[in-house]
Amino acid sequence: MGIIQDELDETARVWDSHVIRPSKNDKVPSGQPSVMYLFPELYRTYDYMSPIESVELQVCRSECTLRLPVPCDPDVYDMCNIVMAESHLDLPNEPYQALDLYIRLRNEINASL
Repeated sequence: MGIIQDELDETARVWDSHVIRPSKNDKVPSGQPSVMYLFPELYRTYDYMSPIESVELQVCRSECTLRLPVPCDPDVYDMCNIVMAESHLDLPNEPYQALDLYIRLRNEINASL
């Protein structure tokens, strides 16, 4: 999953450093997204973030269903790890390798059912 996070981080970095060109619509600001976010007053707007009380945050946390430490159903995750170990398969480094691994794992698990 680190590779996906790296790609997301790179996408965010590229997006934040590019420049949004001026538009014919004078209500649409132009500039660099990260600067626009950090310094809204430069663009004649406001920081619309709203402070939240700690109690409200705790209520939200108590209502949330947190993710499991595995990316899917734990039984399926265990089965995938077993198939990968038995077949001497490595974690993918690229998106197409991940797709190939997914298809192989899916086929092998379906065949064993």
